[in-house]
Amino acid sequence: MKPLKLLFFLGALILAASGLKASRKVPGEPYTVGYSNRGLLIDDVPRVLTTGAIHYPRSTPAMWDSLMKKAKAGGLNAIDTYVFWNLHEPRKGHYDFATDRANLPLFLQLAQDNGLFVVLRIGPYVCAEWNYGGFPQWLRHEPEVVFRSYSESFMVNMKRFIGEVIRVTRKYMPEHGGPIIALQIENEYGDHQWWFGKDGNRYADWCGATASSFNVTVPWIMCRQYYPVAGVIPTQNDFYCDQYLEEYHEKYPEFPDMWTEMWPAWFQRWGEAAPHRPIEDISYAVAKWFAYGGTYVSYYMYQGGTNFGRTSGPFIQTSYDYDGFLDEYGLENWPKYLHLRDLHQVLLENAHFITGNPVPKPQSLGRQARAFVYGSRSEYLAFLINTAERSNVTVEFDGLDLELHRWSVTLLRKRQGDLYPETLYNTATLSSMVRQAIEHPAGFRTLDAITPGSIRELGVSLPKSADMSVHATRPLEQMSVTDDRTDYLWYRTTVPNYCAKGGQLVLKDAGDVAYAFIGDQALGMRHGRQDQSAMFTFTVPKNGNDSVTVTVLSQTMGMAHNQQKMELYSRGLLGSVTLCGRDITEGKWKMMPGLSKDSGDSDPPSLDSAAWSPYSKPQAGLRWYKLKVDKVPDQEDHLAVDLSSMTKGQLWIDGHHLGRYWIRQAPSLKDYVPCQKCDYGGWFWPDSTCRKKCGEISQRYYHLPRSYLSGSESYLYVLEEIGGKPENIAIAQRFSPRPLPPQAGWGWRHVLLLVCAAAALLGLGTAARLLYDQYAARRGYLRLEDEQ
Repeated sequence: MKPLKLLFFLGALILAASGLKASRKVPGEPYTVGYSNRGLLIDDVPRVLTTGAIHYPRSTPAMWDSLMKKAKAGGLNAIDTYVFWNLHEPRKGHYDFATDRANLPLFLQLAQDNGLFVVLRIGPYVCAEWNYGGFPQWLRHEPEVVFRSYSESFMVNMKRFIGEVIRVTRKYMPEHGGPIIALQIENEYGDHQWWFGKDGNRYADWCGATASSFNVTVPWIMCRQYYPVAGVIPTQNDFYCDQYLEEYHEKYPEFPDMWTEMWPAWFQRWGEAAPHRPIEDISYAVAKWFAYGGTYVSYYMYQGGTNFGRTSGPFIQTSYDYDGFLDEYGLENWPKYLHLRDLHQVLLENAHFITGNPVPKPQSLGRQARAFVYGSRSEYLAFLINTAERSNVTVEFDGLDLELHRWSVTLLRKRQGDLYPETLYNTATLSSMVRQAIEHPAGFRTLDAITPGSIRELGVSLPKSADMSVHATRPLEQMSVTDDRTDYLWYRTTVPNYCAKGGQLVLKDAGDVAYAFIGDQALGMRHGRQDQSAMFTFTVPKNGNDSVTVTVLSQTMGMAHNQQKMELYSRGLLGSVTLCGRDITEGKWKMMPGLSKDSGDSDPPSLDSAAWSPYSKPQAGLRWYKLKVDKVPDQEDHLAVDLSSMTKGQLWIDGHHLGRYWIRQAPSLKDYVPCQKCDYGGWFWPDSTCRKKCGEISQRYYHLPRSYLSGSESYLYVLEEIGGKPENIAIAQRFSPRPLPPQAGWGWRHVLLLVCAAAALLGLGTAARLLYDQYAARRGYLRLEDEQ
């Protein structure tokens, strides 16, 4: 046994023998939750809460415990998550809180087991770049429904679902020792309320009254809510939020300052360069928030995860990595993870200064520098802020001459009896471990896991007219036919040949994606962008036939997640259809949802189907591919599928729908200013700065959860829409090189530990252990999960 571990073991035995009692376990034992203007109250004591969003459906149950342990080791004492209505009530009145990624009770139990509080953001509108903002598809068919307004039909269903969530999670409330300390109703409604006029105000008030009617023992919040709602705490969402607090304190003197979404980067659409936010700017924004009076911060996202299946919003990638602190695969994003962990430790160690004092008035230090001091002249925690984007500044503070880095916050602490304050942390100063992590970024290594010669293929033919059972005099709106159970809808009509000399097929107001055919001849693919309709134009070759059959395969790429009139959201062939200058919109149209009569996009063809044939060579057009995955060694985790040889489609493993894929290049560096411009100084905005991986595939790797692999053999199903080389598909492993600790061998920590062990022999073990942890925390050396 190593000397350090031996000393820990010896100390633990001594403490156990001395009969010292552990502190009360919260969560775990019953407690109370309230609030004051200095924070959420846990057993009547205001708390500093460092929180991060981890969405349970965007990872797997097998990952949840590890994610929580790493979040806690990263300095979090709470997590938050939305509750996804369309996941839990896919059919009206039929609830699922137990299957795979819908197992919310297990998620909450694991949070409790790991000593983490939970803020449960029910919504049930969540936005979240999630399909339909979390609304179930059946809701749009309710009579006279208007989403997120004073609509009886909407409010009855919303209240019923919230009631079911509270019923399912009741035993995880604080009176039972559970982790839930706050609930959210609605989500960022302040951005939309004005649009509904008086009905928006009535609905906001109804949200507050409805929340109160459930008689739970925790506070309710509404984030980004500008209109006062009785009994509900309004909270902030943004890249920076300190600028809101002065007005907030005047308007809501009784409420705590809660930042429910601190955005550490942004989400990504296919074909975009990767969003990135510098760690110096993230820590600056968070430290500044606490300086101005904040007591609660939650990172959106701490771990972004994966948009499995068809859960992503319009044109949003399957990867929801968000450049967070834990990556999509559950590995530490070491630069962000370490730099913010050190800030969290300083804030939590000194929380009594923040919560035990009123928000101080700022002290000018000259130019663009100011100080916020929590405490007295003899003992305090001070935040020294330099808001200059480019220039450092030297200031005098409490007898010290200090250089404040540009766009930074320096945290100082002075204890009773100290002559001068001690510098605890600076947002712009990166430790050697953080610098090392930046120099050695995460990546992928290819595994030899695809069985050679195992590829089988199956073509997708144009549907037979007899199978197209939906008939109409014009193309129907897509969602009314598919009910969003599939991405695909076939349209077909036969008309006189207007294209003897060639011409164009024009689909007006269509979207999201369309594949067009004249007879059996493919004309190509066109796509729109985000959730906007578009005009698709295809070139039609000369044709000498008397009549032609026009077939269009329309595809959705996720339903709108954040817009007005979501109940009216529509896709497919919405406008006119013209062929070689003739309007053919009116006529005889046939339609069929799904790719074929027997198989939609949520159910790959049978493994034993005789139609499968050995793969020979790449072919264009819609095709299924089946690849056998060898048993991956148990020690190989954090897996992905490398699809860089393919083009566009969807992916499954052993019945689990891993999501859509699209191999699109991000803009080149020379053509894209946001990739050329990245400096931590100044206000961050994801569309104008710090984009990464220009000129590269926007998403090449697709998450393959280890728990989704079968024990003996697994089969990967790939639905390719355009064409690719399946023989080059590979299984890869994500790796994130762990930075080395700043020192090795015997150092000050080991000497201090010897002192602690000796103190334990004298019955002073608890105090000595606390001393060690506090000293280590000030210097960023608290042990990580596997160093315990």
